[in-house]
Amino acid sequence: MSKFTSSVLTAGILTAMLLSSFGVAWGAENGAAPASPTAAAAGPSTSELEARIEDQQRQIEDLKLLVTRLEERLGNSPVTTASAAMPPSAPAPAPPAPAPAPTPAPAPPPVLAAAYRAPRELLPDIGHIGAQIGMLAGGATNPYKDNKGMSLGGYIDLPWKNFRGSKLSYEIMVGLQKATTTQTTTSGVNVLVNAVLNSYLGNTAANKTDATSYLAGPLPITSTTQEHSKVLTVAPVLLKYSITSLGRFRPYIVGGFSTYVWIGSNDNSASFNAVSALGSLASVPVGSSTLGATLNAILQGGQIGGLVPTAPELAARGVPHGQGNMLFGGQLGGGFEVRVAPKLSMGVDIRRNFVEGTNAGFTTFSFKQGLHW
Repeated sequence: MSKFTSSVLTAGILTAMLLSSFGVAWGAENGAAPASPTAAAAGPSTSELEARIEDQQRQIEDLKLLVTRLEERLGNSPVTTASAAMPPSAPAPAPPAPAPAPTPAPAPPPVLAAAYRAPRELLPDIGHIGAQIGMLAGGATNPYKDNKGMSLGGYIDLPWKNFRGSKLSYEIMVGLQKATTTQTTTSGVNVLVNAVLNSYLGNTAANKTDATSYLAGPLPITSTTQEHSKVLTVAPVLLKYSITSLGRFRPYIVGGFSTYVWIGSNDNSASFNAVSALGSLASVPVGSSTLGATLNAILQGGQIGGLVPTAPELAARGVPHGQGNMLFGGQLGGGFEVRVAPKLSMGVDIRRNFVEGTNAGFTTFSFKQGLHW
């Protein structure tokens, strides 16, 4: 309710009360007839009328005080009415203030990409974890009764479990060794070539030539050859137990599963010569060449299986030749390391290799150098 409306209401109430009071007093003074004869006979006296007027005046003052308090309360907390009648002469009410714009809904939080997490690294700061990588260099006996030879290799050790004063590691080792041995081979291909030559030369069984001479000459069927052998060792599953409680000196044992590849070839170039074996027959024409030169081209050189060399065309292209096999087995050995620096060690390694087959086992003796991290 506005202040104007409150003032009008207050004025109306006071006016009504004053009119009521003055009407009563005016009627008494002008001798208005009472409602009944009894009331007229006993009309109020002047003192009673003055008392009533004073009483009504006090009520008016009380009403004024209540109206004042009401206006104060309405001024502090205005109350809107459902429908207030405004007099025609009252000024038009001020237009209502525009409603505040609705508060926009808060934007949804942005979807953040998952925080990047660096993958776990084995060596984030290249610290010491007890692993090492190293080289092996030394000598070895060789399978199949070949001579001793040189051996080279490498290994990597990864720590697996620590014990009190010792350590168990997982090791992967790869090695290669070579040897050259003088061997004797008998070629069945040369036997067949001698039979063809003797038939061509007329030296047949009808001439009562014995079978040994018929097949064993004029070309030699047995030759002294140089056998070149290579052994590749791959040991993917080895366990190494090291004693670490002795300070710089650390003995160990190692063993596990291994695979082996042996490749070899026999070269008879130093012992086989068809020209000298045939004598005067070596110059017999054969195509654009001679008999001796043709036989040397196909029977002299690095033999496969001790029988016959590779084809001349393959040899001219440098194609490797020989024979070999893949074998399975295991190795068992040991040695020691001496820490000459925090990240460097020197030592000795000895391993016995047990390979399937006859005369296939061998032993390696190596000096080792390890780098630790």
